[in-house]
Amino acid sequence: MGTKKAFRPIPELAGQMPWVNTFNKRTVRLIGFAELAGGLGLVLPGIVGLGLLIPLIAALCLAILMIGAAVYHLRLKDNKGAIPSIVLAGILLILAMYMVF
Repeated sequence: MGTKKAFRPIPELAGQMPWVNTFNKRTVRLIGFAELAGGLGLVLPGIVGLGLLIPLIAALCLAILMIGAAVYHLRLKDNKGAIPSIVLAGILLILAMYMVF
């Protein structure tokens, strides 16, 4: 989904993600690039053998992003829309704890 938010035209995204109309274009692009960077930060270090610090930071940053998304959905009383963000945040936090211990 980060790729869509980073590169697709906003009107095209609005059909699938109505929330993009409530943010300016730069914010939507920033969210997309943050998701892409986080995903790369989780995967690439394992491929090239860079250790666990970068994936740990990526997991924590993505968890914060997902918590923000969940809060946004809950403020709009969109409980159903908040569920994927809450689940992803939980998975990312478990992954981060696994990397620490």
